[in-house]
Amino acid sequence: MLRARCSLWWRDTPAHGGRRTGFIGCTESDDADALAALLTRAAARLSEMRCDLAVGPVDGDTWHRYRLVTFTDGTPPFALEPYSALDAIVPWQHAGFTPLETYASYRDDALAERDARVAALEARLKDAGVTLRQLDLACFDRELEQIHAVALRGFRDAPLFAPIGFPAFAELYRPLAPLLDPRLCPVAECDGRIVGVLFALRDPRAPHTVVLKTVVRDNDRRLAGLGFVLTGRARAAAHALGATRAISALQHDGSVARSLAAQAVVFRRYAVLAKELS
Repeated sequence: MLRARCSLWWRDTPAHGGRRTGFIGCTESDDADALAALLTRAAARLSEMRCDLAVGPVDGDTWHRYRLVTFTDGTPPFALEPYSALDAIVPWQHAGFTPLETYASYRDDALAERDARVAALEARLKDAGVTLRQLDLACFDRELEQIHAVALRGFRDAPLFAPIGFPAFAELYRPLAPLLDPRLCPVAECDGRIVGVLFALRDPRAPHTVVLKTVVRDNDRRLAGLGFVLTGRARAAAHALGATRAISALQHDGSVARSLAAQAVVFRRYAVLAKELS
């Protein structure tokens, strides 16, 4: 009888703080003690492979499932959330893992309110040559090609980030197309190319909730504030469509994204865990 299993990655994994990482992911167990013992053995194996940090749960890379829930106020899981029970972290703790990077999801129930800064930022960005439009689902693959390039540039400094090719990226995002409403997905263009985008979708289980899943922009300094503008656009569109709540999903602690919704409150926290190996 299977008691616990996991997968390991140590080739071409991203460094963290100059230290070589190995990932532990795809964990499965119905026995917390067995999983803790397996995680201890997994960390030892990564040490043998000359990794400095054992990191998890990460299913190969941060484009796929990673993180564990560390706090919740009881709000039900939202669409596409990588949800886990609170006690899922216990075997990791018993194996000597502690939080490495932390994240939060925010609930915004003040969609009727507008931040005056958005209009000022939109005007400045317009002067810099930035135009805003809706996502074109009729040409979704063509849109994805440019969004992939923006994502590689915009996320390159994110913790534990590693690039992926377009075919793998498209495989992840094509299934979202039926869930997306172009009115909720603003796109920014400059110099003839996409420089920022926000993916949002209605939550099928909560029709009055819109999930702001991903927001990314190019690193060009001229685009400072673009994420704020895209979020403002998505919030206004959600309100116009009858939504009463927006969720800013899985924001990395310490990032600018945390302040995008002034009225938002944290309802869930998450962490990627690590164990020192050297």
